[in-house]
Amino acid sequence: MSIIDYLRKSLALTQAIIALVLSILIALLVSGYSLSLHLSDQRDEAFSLAQEILTAAEGGATNAAWTLDPVLAEQIVASMTALGMVQDAVLTGETGNIIAADRKPVQEKKYLIAWVTSNFIGDEILGERKLYIELNNEMRQVGVLSIKLNPTPLAQQFLTFAGSVIITGLLQAVTIALVLLWLSSWLLTSPLRRVTRSISKIDPENPDPRTLESLTIHATNEMGQLVNHIQQMLKGLISAQEQLRNLATRDPLTNILNRTLIADRLSQAIITAKRNNSKVAVLFIDMDRFKTINDSLGHDVGDTLLIEVAHRLLKTLRSNDAVGRLGGDEFLVVIEGNNELSELMYVVQRIDETLTLPYFLADREIRTSGSIGISIYPENGADTNQLMRCADLAMYKAKASGKHWHFYAKEMSDKVEARLNIEAALNYAVEREEFHLNYQPKINSETGKLVGCEALIRWNNNPENISVEGFIKIAEENGSIIAIGDWVLETACQQIKRWEKEYGGISVAINVSARQMQEDNYVEHVLSVIKKHDVNPKLLELEITETVLMKALDKSFIALKKLRQHGINISIDDFGTGYCSLSYLSRLPVDILKIDRSFVSGEQPSTAVLEMIVAMAKALGLKTIAEGVETQEQKDWLIQEGCDYLQGYLISKPISSKELEEKFLVNLN
Repeated sequence: MSIIDYLRKSLALTQAIIALVLSILIALLVSGYSLSLHLSDQRDEAFSLAQEILTAAEGGATNAAWTLDPVLAEQIVASMTALGMVQDAVLTGETGNIIAADRKPVQEKKYLIAWVTSNFIGDEILGERKLYIELNNEMRQVGVLSIKLNPTPLAQQFLTFAGSVIITGLLQAVTIALVLLWLSSWLLTSPLRRVTRSISKIDPENPDPRTLESLTIHATNEMGQLVNHIQQMLKGLISAQEQLRNLATRDPLTNILNRTLIADRLSQAIITAKRNNSKVAVLFIDMDRFKTINDSLGHDVGDTLLIEVAHRLLKTLRSNDAVGRLGGDEFLVVIEGNNELSELMYVVQRIDETLTLPYFLADREIRTSGSIGISIYPENGADTNQLMRCADLAMYKAKASGKHWHFYAKEMSDKVEARLNIEAALNYAVEREEFHLNYQPKINSETGKLVGCEALIRWNNNPENISVEGFIKIAEENGSIIAIGDWVLETACQQIKRWEKEYGGISVAINVSARQMQEDNYVEHVLSVIKKHDVNPKLLELEITETVLMKALDKSFIALKKLRQHGINISIDDFGTGYCSLSYLSRLPVDILKIDRSFVSGEQPSTAVLEMIVAMAKALGLKTIAEGVETQEQKDWLIQEGCDYLQGYLISKPISSKELEEKFLVNLN
């Protein structure tokens, strides 16, 4: 057992050491104060001595300086340095010239003497006296007499005195420490040891106050009172244990996690996130207008409101999320595993919506909302306290700004706000007719004639200037892609029908998202739109990516098969970037493979990959189209490799329907 461990277990030894240390410190402080006074007295005596020496030599030095008598001057300074304490003596004349000077040889100081001299006494003790004579009733300065005293004798005296003072003080300190130790042992340590032995014999499952040893001598003092209090505590321990079990984990009003346990849950979530390199979101929720509701309608209504809030939070969150009440109208939510900002936003919006719904309490409708502050591990903190504090600060910002929620990190808050602006705009973009379609032509590689085009959506009122890919991704995440996809289908079918009437018809391809394919009635919806506009199904082409196709292969297979049976062309977009194997491809109801632009663009196209895709397509009876054709060299190479159709900026960039008609359709026949 180490000394530190023994000290932790022995109060008596700890007291002894503390008493000894304190006594020594007090002794040293007293000794230091005494030594400082002694040293000050010594320095004062030295300066007084210097003044006395100067006074004694002042008359002769004045005559020597006035008469410029070097012999007399030498005698005066020599007589001064003959004194034991004087190190140097100098007599200067009226103009500052040295008339006489004498210096005693300096012996090398021992280290301790030098240290004391340097730090306490000073290397120089100087004295100076200006010399005057009365001339024509005026005092005229004729010179200066200065001396420097040797501090070594003072240092030696100081060390001798200091040694005796310190030794005496330490002896006194040890004596006092021993007395204090004996007194504390008799009055405190020994009774505590006896009480400790008694407590150690108590059975926690069946405590008995009679187990405690009575202290006769200390019955009326604090020690006896301690024993009495412990006995009273033991009497109520059994009933208190049951209450503590209930209060340890649950908030007594709402029956959700209490402050302690929700903080522990957050701590465990941080450990897990650190191990898995994932994130943890902390939501600090404060109910708006709760004090007004509580004061005006009564505490019973306020309590019922808090219970309903807790119920709504539990119902909204996932089973692996945690929600607790911090106290009053404050709640804390811990969300694990949401590494994507979009997922977290979805949860926050759901909580915001459910807390804003009206509450029907005490036969009346009550409306309130929650101010939500959000912090994220590890961006905003690495421990429980930091994350809760950041979420708390963010909550106050949300309340001050009038918004229902606020992220702690400004850059994240800005990012979220921009996304919300896009989401809000997307939700009404179709209704406000903010979209239009551009069309990028496709040509036959051998004849160079137009065979169709791809319809590409463009957003006229883009609030954050986000790319097409960016707002399509957001639309897929928030569900607005369904309405947008329906608009694209309707608009494309209208255009197909008009071109069919005027130019004999060309094929138009539209992109289909994963969310659209997951709709149970997607096939029926497409067929109904075709029927509505009386469109030839062979003029409509649906482009679906490998990734979307493989996410729900069985469902996609059935949907595509039905659509193809009605004459609609199916193409796999961005082919070669996913993981569609040959065995799957041979069974899929598709017509065209659209080779991804990454295999075409660049200084060195992927010849081997392209050859393999073209050969595989021909073996399966499928057509191939290469997108991203930008140079004549690429076009020639693709024609040589046997690619059926070409699409890219070399042929044409995406253009309006009118431009397409003027540049391609007027010469179609």
